[in-house]
Amino acid sequence: MFRKMAGRNRIRGFTLIELIIVILLIGILAGVVVTILYGPVRASFDIQDRAELVDIAETALQRMTREIRLALPNSIRITGSNQGVEFLRTADGGRYRADPPPGNLRLRFNNSPQGVDGEFEVLGGLLRVAALPDCAPLCLLVIYNTGQPGANAYNGDNSANIQGFGSSPTTIDFQRPSGTGFPYESPQQRFQIVDTPVSFICDPGTGEGEVTRFDNYAVDGNPAAGNANLLIDKVTACNFSYQPGSATRSGLVSIRLTIEADNGQSIELFQQAHVDNQP
Repeated sequence: MFRKMAGRNRIRGFTLIELIIVILLIGILAGVVVTILYGPVRASFDIQDRAELVDIAETALQRMTREIRLALPNSIRITGSNQGVEFLRTADGGRYRADPPPGNLRLRFNNSPQGVDGEFEVLGGLLRVAALPDCAPLCLLVIYNTGQPGANAYNGDNSANIQGFGSSPTTIDFQRPSGTGFPYESPQQRFQIVDTPVSFICDPGTGEGEVTRFDNYAVDGNPAAGNANLLIDKVTACNFSYQPGSATRSGLVSIRLTIEADNGQSIELFQQAHVDNQP
């Protein structure tokens, strides 16, 4: 009797077939769950990748447009089949005194030979040059840059090397070719101080392209002879364009930039910058 009762109460385990069925069911459920979740997870990663690309591209575009807005009026020019932009960067500016005491601190122009070459008085002082101790003698004094022949700073028509700055009153010492005054007076008595040419040059490639910033090279010289700094990589396409302004509107620089991540994601951003064209 005891043996029969013990046999009835014996606990049975899972058979191999039952275990296989359970494993198959778990695998099917896991596959369904993965299929359901893969889309949202992949989309989340894609959004994150695109956000990183946008941040990288926007940082580069902001840097370029911020400097382009400092361009000397009418000094912007597009280079390299619309894959580069060059301009003369202004460090400061102001108004010169048109009617100082006779014989003192007066600019000389070709159509107004009276005055003294080499120094002039600044109205209202300077804002930023005092913070640039190395500006002289590298900086240029430019007056009435229209970009036209005879008034083009790239050719040295209307520019002079700055030799130093004085105070009480604020004055600028400069040097032009002996016996030559500036070709044209500014109707608003304006002048600009240029500290360096700047170029942004794009070299696109298949995920390996880049935009490089050049500065501290000779005016109208080769940008490659100056300082080069990588601005952005992973560039696959780029385009610069410039619409000169008129008497009623500013000039307009347009930049189109396409960058691509390692996973094949790509974005294209477009940005414009208004620039002063009134010399």
